[in-house]
Amino acid sequence: MAAIFGGILPRIADYGQAWDLVRALTWAETALVAVVGAVNLGSYALLWAAAVPGLGWWRALMVDQSSTAISNTVPAGFAFGVGTTAAMYHSFGFSPGVITRAVAVTGISNSLVKLAMPALALLGLLLVRDPHPGLAVAAVLGSVLLLVAVAALTAVLTHRRAGAVLAGAAERVAGRIARRRGRSGPSGWVGRTDRFRTDSLELLRTRWVALAGAAVFSHVALFLVLLTCLRTVDGQGADVHWVVVLAVFAVTRLVTIVPITPGALGVAELSYVAGLTAVGVGAAAAGGAVLLFRLLTWFLPVPLGLGAWLLWRRGAGQDREPAAAGAAT
Repeated sequence: MAAIFGGILPRIADYGQAWDLVRALTWAETALVAVVGAVNLGSYALLWAAAVPGLGWWRALMVDQSSTAISNTVPAGFAFGVGTTAAMYHSFGFSPGVITRAVAVTGISNSLVKLAMPALALLGLLLVRDPHPGLAVAAVLGSVLLLVAVAALTAVLTHRRAGAVLAGAAERVAGRIARRRGRSGPSGWVGRTDRFRTDSLELLRTRWVALAGAAVFSHVALFLVLLTCLRTVDGQGADVHWVVVLAVFAVTRLVTIVPITPGALGVAELSYVAGLTAVGVGAAAAGGAVLLFRLLTWFLPVPLGLGAWLLWRRGAGQDREPAAAGAAT
């Protein structure tokens, strides 16, 4: 991160010029950016609400902001974010099975949209200009990964034998590790995987429209923040066609699908700025738009997530009888 922010990005975009463009925003433009940013902050909670029947948007938002704050600031933050999510949902009265299914379904839905976006962006880009070779490579890579992911997901969910084979192999590996540490190995993973499969199929059967719609909406909301920042910051090339901006957005989302740094800090900024300048946006405009975009989407969730976590610690949204509620769920 130090190398990117201290060495690479300054060679592409001057921070002073980028900040001058941000400071030049009018009150109306600032209000527009704030509204679009607020919509984005609440968009991903819709996916959690769809994956956990009975959760509601407010509690989903509280969990989403808390886990995002941890993911954006802690090394290996995604794992700690999942742990925070599980702890908060358990306090709301949801059973471990419901929580695990929700984590899996939301993660799968989010990843499938990320993998599909480069191909969709390439199709749109063919209509307005010649595609960049890098986008074509990303589109092919995303499409291949998407097909592999869909095939694996379909096999696990629709074929009992496939799920049993995967669960059995995982149980054997975990057993070897446990025995080396002087502990007894796990058991019953095949049966629990089969129950997980049938419960997930029922959830997808009844809520697949809401899940797909929420996953797409969350990505559209995030893209609109980037596009709004670029349009309002202004500068050379800031009026580049929105399909071209979507292509840069799609490639960056694919690049950061595995977060090397907390919240992809540094990696995402470099990808966005380099991509925007490559398609004709001025360096200052690209730098200003991306820094404003990341302020709203990476930094702002940190204090908001801290506030949400403190509210949860004070009992907000928690079920006073979690054991009974979990059994009922």
